[in-house]
Amino acid sequence: MASLRLQMLGVALSSFGMLGSSIACVLPMWKATVFVYNGVTAQIIWEGLWMNCVVQSTGRMQCNIYVSILALPLNLQVARALLVLSILFSVIGILLAVVGGKGTTCIKNKTEKARVVISAGVVFIISGLLCLTPVCWSAHTIIYDFYNTLLPDTQRRELGTSLYIGWGAAGLLLIGGAILCCQRPQKDEREFVAKYPAPKSNTSEKRLWADGSRRTMASLGLQILGVALSFIGMLGSIITCVLPMWRVTAFIGNNIVTAQTIWEGLWMVCVVQSTGHMQCKVYDSLLALSPDLQAARALLVLSIVLSVFGILLAVVGGKCTTCIDNKTAKARVVISAGVFFIISGLLCLTPVCWSAHTIIRDFYNPLLPDAQRRELGASLYTGWGAAGLLFIGGSILCCQCPQKDERAFAPKYPAPKSTASEKEYV
Repeated sequence: MASLRLQMLGVALSSFGMLGSSIACVLPMWKATVFVYNGVTAQIIWEGLWMNCVVQSTGRMQCNIYVSILALPLNLQVARALLVLSILFSVIGILLAVVGGKGTTCIKNKTEKARVVISAGVVFIISGLLCLTPVCWSAHTIIYDFYNTLLPDTQRRELGTSLYIGWGAAGLLLIGGAILCCQRPQKDEREFVAKYPAPKSNTSEKRLWADGSRRTMASLGLQILGVALSFIGMLGSIITCVLPMWRVTAFIGNNIVTAQTIWEGLWMVCVVQSTGHMQCKVYDSLLALSPDLQAARALLVLSIVLSVFGILLAVVGGKCTTCIDNKTAKARVVISAGVFFIISGLLCLTPVCWSAHTIIRDFYNPLLPDAQRRELGASLYTGWGAAGLLFIGGSILCCQCPQKDERAFAPKYPAPKSTASEKEYV
């Protein structure tokens, strides 16, 4: 039990480290504007790996994606590659840790299991080093430029939030990998094996055993397929919730100005110019939004939460895990996970269809000016696909019927009669 808890702790820390490295890679907050010498506080400049952003005091944010990779500083060029490699290594490490975990039955041999877990720990340590290297390099560059007397005050930068997140993520990956590397493989205990003559083979028993193993493998494959589809659907619902592309500018009639495109989402509205600049503004008031967007916020968040619960239930009740010993209880847990996925799909489908209906109705409204007409955005199509995957995955898991209890026939024999000699002896 102690070894199992250490494995779970190591995998959990490494998973949080992977999330931290992903956030550090995406957030454009590696360098921030310094307000020590520069008295202008009306705007903040953020510089990241993929874009730089200018945040104004009014709440507007204008971002510009880097057009040329070679024009970036050397530390940012290297940071791109190393952080992407770090995330990939973390994903491989999690897969290895799941395959070789003590709570799974993917590998029967305990020694091989421990070796796979140790390999996962080594992969996590490499991932932590790949995350730590660019973060420390960028921090060194920022500090070196900050104390450079030849550099103008307007070009000085401070350490951004992404660097601190990267340090924390690297630390979690190193600690989690070290914990997994402490799992020593068990020594092979060779016991005395008595040799008996092989019994005569029964062809009917072999056929029954082969049929049972085939059914088990087919059921396991269906479970993996259902969980994989539902997981992809959950990722799609997250993308649908985050991306501000629910409504897109419609270029019809007199509205032929293509120099900028307006995106409207659940959390912000963005204006993308033809030059590549993107200016976003977070919604100030929730009640000022249309009813479909207000409902979409709550329903999509609930959909994501239910999907997470469904994945946890599917892992606990999976055929390749040993969290539950009773096969009937396992099947019921998997069916519950399928129900969660189906409900999650409904919660994702409802706001997407509602918003699509509103956009189409306004598009064909003759009283609405052409400049206010919108088209279906990419987030809606992503939401439809995510809902479909959640439905399919949940339906596959709901088809896992619990096994019936096979009660073996117990032959009954009459009690032996007592003899007279036994009575006299008593």
